[in-house]
Amino acid sequence: MTVGLAGRGVAMIGIILGLLAVGLDLASGGGRYLDSGAVAVFAIALLSMASYLPAEVGYDTAGTAAGVAVFGFYLFFPAVLAFGSLGLLGAGGWLGLGTVLIPIGHAIVRRAEGAHEVQPAASSPTVAVRNPLFALAVAGVILMAAGIWLPITSGGPSYWHASSSGDLVGILLLVVVLANATTLVLAPLVWHVRISADRVLLLACGSFGFAVAWWLVTFNHLGALGTGGWLEAIGGLLLVGGVVAMRLTAARSAPAPAPAAPLPATP
Repeated sequence: MTVGLAGRGVAMIGIILGLLAVGLDLASGGGRYLDSGAVAVFAIALLSMASYLPAEVGYDTAGTAAGVAVFGFYLFFPAVLAFGSLGLLGAGGWLGLGTVLIPIGHAIVRRAEGAHEVQPAASSPTVAVRNPLFALAVAGVILMAAGIWLPITSGGPSYWHASSSGDLVGILLLVVVLANATTLVLAPLVWHVRISADRVLLLACGSFGFAVAWWLVTFNHLGALGTGGWLEAIGGLLLVGGVVAMRLTAARSAPAPAPAAPLPATP
């Protein structure tokens, strides 16, 4: 068995664990991800897309991005229960964390096989700033930062105080905001460091999954969603939408690869 094939097998295990998590108890007191239609559609659709990676159909990055978004979603509720109430987390909550194997499998494949997908051409930082799609992604980061300090539900706690003990949810969101601000703005514009397009995409997708988790769960009762809940969901959507659109635009504008030189004629 090659290392690349083993990496795809690791990713497949992560996908299977994610699918099992949808139908199992989220907490010891009952409740499943499957009980919310929006959550079920989100998780199953993205995990199906994540199967691009183990299927070896040439869309490894797209499949991994979908899997990372699901992992971000599954990370939210264990973070809410951490650390004092983790004993209440059911099989579905624990198995969902196994979707971290999807990006791990992708890393193994890339290390073994090298980058075999065509990467979009990286535009200069000054060109990126003038791109309205860049502004869209940065606006998403700003909204996510503001949402940390506002109530998740009407009259409820803010994201900063959402965890049962400690401030893990707020800390994770703050780390996510700083990481995205670094990859989008600080590294290319201030430090003049190039960040791989794949890393920017995967970070944005994981951030999106975490940010929209509560919005998806309360999809049938959105009237109860607080200002923070709305800002995090809208910010996550703007962030991932801007990053994906920038990547697609860069790929379309990239020059076609030059044809290979013909072999000399055999005398």
